[in-house]
Order: sequence, then structure tokens, then C-alpha cells
Amino acid sequence: MTPIHKRCGIGLAALVLLCGCSLNAQRDEPWYVTATPSPEAASEQTAVETTAIVEPSATPLPTVPPTPTIPPDVALTAATTYLTNGYYEDAVQHYRTVLVNNDAATDAQRGDAALGLAQAALREGLFEDAVDALTTFITNFPEDERIGKAHFLRGDAYMGLSRWAEAIADFEFYLARHPGLIDSYAYERIGDAQLGLGNTDDALASYSRAADSTRTPSSHAALRERIAQIHLNRNDYEAALEQYDAILAMARNRPYRASIELLAAQTLINSGDIETGMNRMRRIFDQYADQPQAYQAMLALLAQGYELDGLEQARVSFQQGDYEYTVEILNDYTTRRPLSSVPASLYMLLGRSYRELGNPTAAVTAFQTIIEQYPRDPLFGEALLEQGRTKFLSGDTAGAIEHYLSIANHYGYLPEAPEALWRAGYLYGTNGEHDKARAIFERLADDYPSSSQATSGLLLAASAAMSAGELTTAERLYGRLAVSATGEERAAAYLNAGRLALQRGDQRMAAEALNQAIAAAPDSYFSARAMDIVEGRQAFEPPARYRFQFDDAAEIAAAEAWLREQFEIEQDGPLWPLSETLAADERLIRGRELWDLSAFDEAKTEFSDLTAAYQDDGLASYQLAIYFRSIGDYSDSIVAAANVIRAAGVGTLDAPPYIARMRYPAYYGDVIQQLARERGIDPLLLLALIRHESLFDARATAAAGEKGLTQVIPSTAEYIARQLSWPDYQHSDLFRPYAGIAFGAYYLSEQLALFDGNAVAALAAYNAGPGRALNWLELSGSDPDLFMTAITIDSTRLYVQRIYSYYNIYRALYGDEQPEIEAAQGAETSSID
Repeated sequence: MTPIHKRCGIGLAALVLLCGCSLNAQRDEPWYVTATPSPEAASEQTAVETTAIVEPSATPLPTVPPTPTIPPDVALTAATTYLTNGYYEDAVQHYRTVLVNNDAATDAQRGDAALGLAQAALREGLFEDAVDALTTFITNFPEDERIGKAHFLRGDAYMGLSRWAEAIADFEFYLARHPGLIDSYAYERIGDAQLGLGNTDDALASYSRAADSTRTPSSHAALRERIAQIHLNRNDYEAALEQYDAILAMARNRPYRASIELLAAQTLINSGDIETGMNRMRRIFDQYADQPQAYQAMLALLAQGYELDGLEQARVSFQQGDYEYTVEILNDYTTRRPLSSVPASLYMLLGRSYRELGNPTAAVTAFQTIIEQYPRDPLFGEALLEQGRTKFLSGDTAGAIEHYLSIANHYGYLPEAPEALWRAGYLYGTNGEHDKARAIFERLADDYPSSSQATSGLLLAASAAMSAGELTTAERLYGRLAVSATGEERAAAYLNAGRLALQRGDQRMAAEALNQAIAAAPDSYFSARAMDIVEGRQAFEPPARYRFQFDDAAEIAAAEAWLREQFEIEQDGPLWPLSETLAADERLIRGRELWDLSAFDEAKTEFSDLTAAYQDDGLASYQLAIYFRSIGDYSDSIVAAANVIRAAGVGTLDAPPYIARMRYPAYYGDVIQQLARERGIDPLLLLALIRHESLFDARATAAAGEKGLTQVIPSTAEYIARQLSWPDYQHSDLFRPYAGIAFGAYYLSEQLALFDGNAVAALAAYNAGPGRALNWLELSGSDPDLFMTAITIDSTRLYVQRIYSYYNIYRALYGDEQPEIEAAQGAETSSID
């Protein structure tokens, strides 16, 4: 694969040079088709027309520059598709056909092309080119209704060039044209530019106007933190404190509130108002004992000579890992008070602190004090458990087991008794004494059948019996578990019971158990695996063929009929248009404007807040899912569609296909299908992986540096870039959708080749590395169910299971099990009938 040569200038002044930045290799001319229509358009078109597939190329190779004979509407549609998929150079070439020597283009189309050029440049960080394109638009189309947006976009480009004064002028022009729309975001940018010019007073004034305008609470709080920091840099403590108090007036997140309270207290102290500052420190100590800021507040208060309750000091210190001070303060506390006034919680803290310090004898003694002196205290049973845990952590496993069994035998009435039995059984199992473990777990299920420990114990016992080859015992235990468990645990139990019944040849029992697994948790891995076994499919077995075109008009009608019945909707007419309430919601209005201005992160903050507010409203979520999809905010559309299905209380495949496909979409399908064909992999597998990795958010970034649709980490991406001979690779390339897909498809295909097409092992390798996956494969062989049990990293097992379940949903929605010839014959017969 030879990728497009990147970093070429794409402004109008450099358009003549654009043709020269292509490599010699050529690719097929792309198809020029229309994009997926809106529901309204779908109702007026045929099934064949409703979902067109755009096919840019098999590989990201440069095109022969299109000629001006391409109709401008077709060129604009193709350019938009290229821009969406990340083929920015190709998008530029098609926008150019509209702008240069194309007499058929209208002024509106030329304006679209100029703005498209600018957006392509901004996405690539080519700010000079963006300024050129936007200046051309502003000069040539001064009466265009988008003139304000063009100024805003050019302001962002000027910001990228550190041309602060020009940026300010453009943002002010936008504010004059569109007052009250996204004022907060515009004024914040003006403040940034003024700060760049060194005009701090002006910047503060602009930031204040931004803070006084509306936006989502989280970004509003972050803005006020910035303002407070500028005031602190100027030693204006009073103004900084005002910002912190304004944040506290709206913030609800407890850890965040604690952090702002500490900043406010420190600001007061730095201003010289020690007494008020210490009062706020005291409030932090009293109200946020479970937060790290309480420990910092405690140290500040003690340094100033304030008296603090010793027990509260111990709780705060223990929470932050200062065990030595906890022991010190608790021992001092007991010497200053009569024993009758010492609570049992003190000895609990003391015992746990001694244990953390490596003194198990002192720990057991502290717990024993609770047992002897506080037999009716709610901590009595917990103290018994803590003694057993201390024995175990000090290496006395046998003593711990004996102690836990003693709790169950002598204090069976305590709520801690099931936990004691579970721990005894678990420790027997880790010691290899599986018969004793099984007996304990069955006793647990008999004596405490409704406890969570009983469910967990039966699962452990059944798994151990399975591993030991005691299949009859395992099947009996899974049968017990299936009766008592719920949700995914019940589905897992029925799945394993069904597999065991198959092994002993009991087809009827197996079918009954597997069908129960399918019904117990419809969207889960266990349901998907059971369905594969029932239908005789291998894990990740692809369908006979794929179907990506649907009769949208018919499916929308069916979906809306279902919505009316499901949510008792009496509204006349189509349901998909935004309601008046949603359309007037400030979050949607601000988010859409920001989205149009390529301020995607800020837009998504607004949209996410809106989606969460309507998550229990099935109709509103349906409308938002369609709306977000129409503007290209795919991740929020998926979340909204999921909210519809959750609100209905059904599985994905029990919802209408139109809604199910919004939850499990095939975005970037043209690129995915081409790359899947190149790499010889199932496109549905790639879709399932992308959905799990990024939720189809091309700008997704994770903590370890993973970027793009397939979330490739930097070191792996550099390796893939070398394999693909990717020129001038930068990790930000993965934000281009086609690049993110190309890198993920390459790495997935490499793992599939390494594991001889075993998709379960390949996915484990994609997530945890091929070395670990090879070890797990050696332990389990080719059996996918055994491989799942061999995975030693819980997050990797969950990763594979989720993609497995996603894949089966994709196969149900986009697969056709009939071979192509049979399907065609069936269609012909149907038409004759």
C-alpha cells in the first residue's frame, strides 16, 4: 500500500502546485454518487437509491486530477465524502474543479467549495492555506449568509498562525453577525488572542464575558479555572476567589468540588486572610474526609496549631495511606479517653493500619478487641473477617481457612457468614483442594441461596470441575447456577450447561439450555456464543454475503410504528424530525453551530450533555440519533440509539432494524470494505472492532496515546507505518479515518495470519499483544471457549467477548446467510408469485 503523500499545500494560491504532490502510482477513478439521504428524502426514493455506497479507492493512492467537466454538484458530493473519510488531498482536488474554470458552477457551489477547502486545510493544520481559501470566500461572496462563519473559521486559522490581532477582528465580526449564539466560545478565543498579544486586562475582560455567557457546566467550570489562574498570576486573590466560588455554585462532582475548595482555601491564605482560609480548610477536612484534599487540609490546620478530632485525623490519614501517623494518633486517642468512650471503629482502623505496616500480630489483637468488647457492634462480623484476612496476608492460608469456617459454623446468623464461607472455598481452590472448595461452595448455595457469594461460588466450583474434567459435576453445578443467577451470569451458566450436554450427546437438553442462554442476556457474549452453537456456526464465521443497502423508507415506517406502540406515542406525522423542544434547546443550537465551525470537541460537549438529559426519553433519543448521524457526529448518534433500545427494555435485535443499525452502524463502509478486501478480512469484524475501540469517533484519543478509529498505540503505529511505507508518518495521521482504518486493518490482518485465522486469538493479540495470546492458545488449543478461560487478563477477556457479541449483531444486521445465486433465485420466484 502506498499512501497519499501528505502535507501538501492546499490553499488557492498553491492549487497549481497541487497536482505535483501526487506519487506516480494511480488508482481507479472514484464513483460519484449521492450520500445517504435524510429520512425525508428516503421516503421519496426507491430502495436502490436510498443507501448509496461511495467507493473512493481500494488503497489511499493519489487520483488523476479530476477535470472541470465533472458536474459541480457531483464534485462537491465526492469532495465531501473524501473529506469525511480523511482523503483531504482528494477533497481539495474536487473542490478545485468547482472553483477553477467551471462555468457550470453557481455562486453558492463556489462558496461551498471555498469553505470546503478551508475546512480541509484546518483539519490538517495548514493554517496559511485555510486563510487563503477563507479570504477568497470572504472577498468573493460578501453577501453569503455564511460570511460570519467564514470569519470565525479564519479567526481559528489566524490563531494557529499566532496572528492575534487579525484573529480578534474576525471573531468580533462573527459576534456582530451572530450575537447570542456561541458568545462564550467566541469571547474565549478573543481572550486567548489578547493574552497572546500580552493584553492581560483585555483578555480578562473577554474571558469574563465568556464566563457570563452560556455553555455546558463542565466547560464553563474549566473556563473559570483559567480566569482564576490569571488573577492569581496577577496576585488578585479576591477576583480569583470569586471564580472558585462561582464554580462551587454549579459543580456537583464531589472530587472536583474538593479540589476547588482547596484552591479557594489556598487563595485566601496566600492573600493574607489566614483565619478565613483555615476555616475553609476545616470545611474540607470535615466534609471531604474520603478525598486527598482532606489530608492536605489536615496538615495545613495542624501546622497552624488547630485542634482536630483524633479519630477524624486517623480516618483521613488512613484513607491517604499514612499508616504510621494513623497508629500514632489512635494510640494517643485511647490514652486520653476512658475505654468506654472509644468506638469500635477505632480498633478497626488500628488493626488495618498495623496490617499495612506489616505487624499482623498487633492487627489481630486490635480486631480481637472488637470481638471481645463490642459483641453487639455492627463491626463485630467485619472484625472476624479481618482476622481471617490478616492470617491469609501473613502467609497462614490454612489458619485463614480454619478461621473463616469457624465464623460460618459459630456465627451463621451474621450477614458476613456467606462471605466467610466464600473465602474459605476460594482459598481451598487456590490451594488445589478442589473437592473441599466445591463442598464449601455447595454448602454456601444451600445455606445462603440468594447471596451474591453463592452465585460466585457455584461459578468457581463449576469452572474448577470443568477444568478437572469432572463434566457431570460441572454440568450439575452450572444447572444450579442457572436457576439462581440473573442476567449475564445466568446466560453464562446455561451456555456452559448446554456445551456439556452436547458433549455427552444429549441434544434435547443442550438445545433447551442454549436457548435459555440466548434469552437470558440477548446482547451479551454468552447469548451470541450460544446462538452460534445452536446454528452450527464457528466463532466469527462470516455470512455467505453482505448487505449494506436497505429500503430506508420502509424501515423508517416500521421503526416509527414500533416506537408509537412501545412508548404510546400519539403524535401525528413522521416522528424523526426534531421536536420543537429539542430544536429550541440551547445545547443543540450551540452544538450545531460549533460543529459547523469544525469545533468538534466543544460541540460534542454540548451534544453529550443534551443526550444525557434525554436518555430515558425514547422518542427524543430517536430524534437525536438521526440528527447526530445527519451531521456526522457518529458516536453521539450511537449513544442516542442505544438509549432508545434501553428505554424500550429490549435487546438490540428485538428493536426495528433501522434503529438497531443506528446503534451498530457501518460508517466509513466504503473504506472498510475496500481495506477488508485488500487484507482478506471480514468487514463485519473490522466494524465490530471499530465500534468497540472508538464508537466511530475518528478523533478519539485514549490515555496511552491511542488515536483514531482503531485506537492504535504510538509504538505499534510506528511499526505499521514502516510496514506500509507510509511517508512522513505522524501519529496525528490516525485522525484521518482512512488512515486509522488502514493501520487497524493491517495489524488485525497480521494477527489473523499469525493465528491461522483464529479471530478470537487475533483479537486477544490486538488488545494484549501476540506473545500473551500465543501462550493462551498453547494452553487452550483451538477451542474458543477454552481460550476464553485461558485468558489471564480480565480486561482482555472482556474485550474479546464484547467484540464477539458486537460481531454477531453486525452479522444479523448486515449479513445474508443465503449464497448469492440462491438469493437471486429466491427473489425471482417471489416476483413470479
